[in-house]
Amino acid sequence: MKDFKDEFKRLDWPILIVPAAIIFVMCVFFFSMPKETTNFISSLKPFFRDKMSLVYLFVSFALFLIAIYLSFSKYGNIVLGQKDEKPAFSFWGWGAMMFCCGMAADILYYGFSEWLFYSQEPYIISMSAKSVSGNPFDFSNVYSFFFWANFWEYLVIGTCFAFMMHVRNRSKQKYSEAIRPLIGKHADGVIGKIIDVFATMAIIAAVACSLSFTVPVITTCLNSLFGVPNTHFTTIVILILICVIYSISLANGLKGIKFLSSICIYVFLVFILYVFLLGGKAQYILESTFKQVGLLFDNIFVIFTDINPARTESEFVQNYSVFYNAFWLTWAITVPFFIGVISKGRTIRQTILGGLAFAMPGSVLCFSVLSNYSESLQVFNTMDLISIYNNGGFDAYAVIKEIVGSLPFPQIALLILIVSMICFNATSFDSISLTCSYYSYKNLSNDETPHYIIKQFWAILLILLPIALIFSEGTAANFQDVAVIFGFPGAILVTLVVISFFKDLDKYQKEMEK
Repeated sequence: MKDFKDEFKRLDWPILIVPAAIIFVMCVFFFSMPKETTNFISSLKPFFRDKMSLVYLFVSFALFLIAIYLSFSKYGNIVLGQKDEKPAFSFWGWGAMMFCCGMAADILYYGFSEWLFYSQEPYIISMSAKSVSGNPFDFSNVYSFFFWANFWEYLVIGTCFAFMMHVRNRSKQKYSEAIRPLIGKHADGVIGKIIDVFATMAIIAAVACSLSFTVPVITTCLNSLFGVPNTHFTTIVILILICVIYSISLANGLKGIKFLSSICIYVFLVFILYVFLLGGKAQYILESTFKQVGLLFDNIFVIFTDINPARTESEFVQNYSVFYNAFWLTWAITVPFFIGVISKGRTIRQTILGGLAFAMPGSVLCFSVLSNYSESLQVFNTMDLISIYNNGGFDAYAVIKEIVGSLPFPQIALLILIVSMICFNATSFDSISLTCSYYSYKNLSNDETPHYIIKQFWAILLILLPIALIFSEGTAANFQDVAVIFGFPGAILVTLVVISFFKDLDKYQKEMEK
């Protein structure tokens, strides 16, 4: 590879400098004025959550319909590469990288705790009372299945990027380039720079929120297992450890990312099997899952479209449905580019349906086992987890520790959970650091990879904001605020990318017909 000095001319410096400066300023505010900064962010949420609810839900539903259309239309046969090109990765390797990048360790945190939040919501209790179930725990999982199977957004946008890179062979690997068919020469001007800077900031916001949710679980488990103090210092050490792991993976390119992702999936499956086979609740888990999947299909369009316009009963839809759609739209700026990179050689149909076939069962498996096992402790009066949560300052981390502690050989279970969460976080960050590295170049051909120093620059930069958020003493709700705010402009960008894709796709089809 060329000496790094030769890379200077190729770098898009605003994409490097502006996000770095903004992160630095944000870190200063979070460290020096944590309460005031958190309150300011929270003050922005009502507008986006309450006034713009329809935008989030509509875009998500539209992307679902587009995923179906692309998969089963004539466009599904288009190869994302040369006409006879074969997939660059095996289905397992491709699926593992995609799943780990898109899910992160959040899926384990929420797998244990989400039913706890939902089951006490008046909205869920009301829906349960109107159904044949009558059990709020069942509907809690129905919503979890739906929220966490929402991978079609990644896959549709990922297909747009893959088409741009591998079919149209664009040399600029940026969000603005994906919108070029719509905005033309403005992609090279101020508008393009604004789009790319925002996309980079959205990536940083998404991963920062994710780590801020999940790292405290690791510190809580380490405290229970080894007596490690549950302090900010411990949290920072864990963040640095995660940074070191994904930096090593990143240094080895896609080969290293694939290797770490495969390890992550294996450890994840070991933990799921541990809970399922040794937890003693296998029958309850299977029967509950069977029932909940039926309830999901029976209510799928209600869940898709219920926006609670009168804001009756509770604000569940605004607090959770809007949050999750905003959360996925924020991540839809982050994950799809990486999916596009690794999907070379697959058809559009294989990318979308194959991605859903890997990701959706993985999400449902996690929630069916972890949530239903946790619920069973409440149902059979083994533990009153709801009281522990409500009377313990709404500390979900302490509840997760109690749940894992109820398993046989809890020390082993805690250790596997810690390793799994570290692996999930590392595999998300290595792929996202690679994505940001691609964004950093003015031009980069499909067979080139970013310079090692650029990849390590992003590896370090991405860890700074999570550290600042930890020091802000923010709650889960505060971290959700960030996702809701960034999700709105994210919805606009995603819409522009899809429109541009179809415009370019139509042009491509006409070229092929000639």
